[in-house]
Formats: sequence, C-alpha cells, structure tokens
Amino acid sequence: MAASISPPTSLEAKLVVLGSQNVGKTSMVHRYVKNAFIPPKSAQSTVGASFLTTRVNDSESGATIRLQIWDTAGQERFRSISRLYYRGAHAAILCYDVTSKKSFEDMGTWLKELKENTGAESKDMILHVVGTKSDVVAADPKKREVPFERCIGYVAEQLYPDIATPGLTSSGPASSPPSSHGPIPVIASPTSNRSSGFWGQEVWDCCHEVSAKDGEGIEEVFRVITRKLVEQYARRAEHERKFLEEMMRTPGMDGGPGGYFDLPNGGNGSFRVGHGDKRRSWLVSGLSIRAKTIAVQN
Repeated sequence: MAASISPPTSLEAKLVVLGSQNVGKTSMVHRYVKNAFIPPKSAQSTVGASFLTTRVNDSESGATIRLQIWDTAGQERFRSISRLYYRGAHAAILCYDVTSKKSFEDMGTWLKELKENTGAESKDMILHVVGTKSDVVAADPKKREVPFERCIGYVAEQLYPDIATPGLTSSGPASSPPSSHGPIPVIASPTSNRSSGFWGQEVWDCCHEVSAKDGEGIEEVFRVITRKLVEQYARRAEHERKFLEEMMRTPGMDGGPGGYFDLPNGGNGSFRVGHGDKRRSWLVSGLSIRAKTIAVQN
C-alpha cells in the first residue's frame, strides 16, 4: 500500500540567539528582520528575551517559513530568565565578537547552558556559530582577536567531533599535519570567497562572520538555517511515511484484503496511533494514505 506526504507549503520554526553582552545580537536580528542598523551602544539591553517574527521563502522548495527569532539576554543577572526561552527551539545561533577573545571563550558556557535546558531536543537542533562586527576588523585588521579558523575549529570539535582533525583547533593552530598526508583539499563556501582546508561543507556552513552595520553575511546565515529547517522537515516526513507504510503492511502477505488495518466502507475511515500526547492521526482513503496531522509533543 503506497503512502505519500505532500511537500510543506508553510512551516513555523523557533530560533534562539545566544551570546555574551554587547556582541551585537540585537543589532544582527534587527538588521535581518527590519533591514535597520542599531549601534550596539544605542541598543537597550535585552531583559530576559525579546522576539521578532518574519516570513522567509525557501526558493528551492517553495515553502514559506514563519520564523520566530528570540533574542536572549547576555547579562548574567538575566540568565535564569533567558533559559526559559530555549525550550522548543528548532535552531540556535551562538554569537561572539571577532574583536573580543573573551566573548569567543564564553561560547562554551552558552552551548552547555543550551544543551542542559533543551535536553533531548538539542540533538536535532540546527546550530550555527556567528562572529559579529566583521566591519571593524575590515577597517582595522589589528583589532581582530579571533581568527575565523578558530570558529571553524570550534564547530568541528563541538558539533562534528568525528571529522575534526588535529591540524587546527578552537584554541589555535596545532602542529602541522605530516607531509605524508599530501596536500590538504580546499573546500570553499559557494556563497563566500573564504575557504577551509580542514573540514567539509557541513562544518563550513555552520560558521559565519557578519556585520550588522553594513549587512555583510547576515542574509546568508538565515538563508542556510532556513534551508536546513525545510530539509529537516522533509526527513521527518519521510520517516513518518516509512513508519506508516510498515504499519499498514500485513506480515506474510503481499497485499489483498484481510490486512490488519483494512477498513470498512470501501476502505474509508481513520485511525490513531499512540496514546496520550504522543499521537499521530491519519486520514485513510481507498488505497492511498494522506497525512492529516502529525502532532507529537515532548
């Protein structure tokens, strides 16, 4: 019995933005949503969290994503409040200031806090690391305290430890790889002129440097995250499709009447799988199955 789930036309997702005070989280969010620049010194400190909503169109799938962007407080005294807003997030952006080594080192604390307050949800969460104030170092390279390679190393160590290499770490360059390994392949981002010779595209796509002042790189951050959200939904929909096909298959039979889930009235009806809040409801019509609702709550 065939099962099909139509591609999504609209999705809703929650994204949280974390990072130390004064790294420019609010300025980055406002630049993306309102295309306006709020200088960090002029921005009011976020208390607990604030959020903005925007609609994003994914050009590849045609889906419209209603994105709730939660800008969380970076001050220590508001941390206990900010944690309340992590739950239910589908994606997160960890921010640091490329001119502040301390803000980069603080990311470990933010990542730990995020995982502790989202539990099992963090395993499926889309996570990106963003260095802010790239315009400052473009004007004066001496002000840079965090090389972009450290961001790549951090992401590789924390998110993709299986493919990280000793050639570069988040704490800085390590010993050079043995010459017997041959030349290191260069993998460049399709939307950037930067390149990384140590890790693959999945690591590269999680690392960014942006400027809220001139908008450099900000659209790319949210474009990549949005694309991943759509792909994640598609994978889950495919999993549900296979799950349903397996349930509808009668052991020892290739088809025909008498299956476990055969329904009266010409095969029209509905059934519900699961109990409590963990339920999946499906509408069944003839020999085709269409997903009606998928409501799974943790």
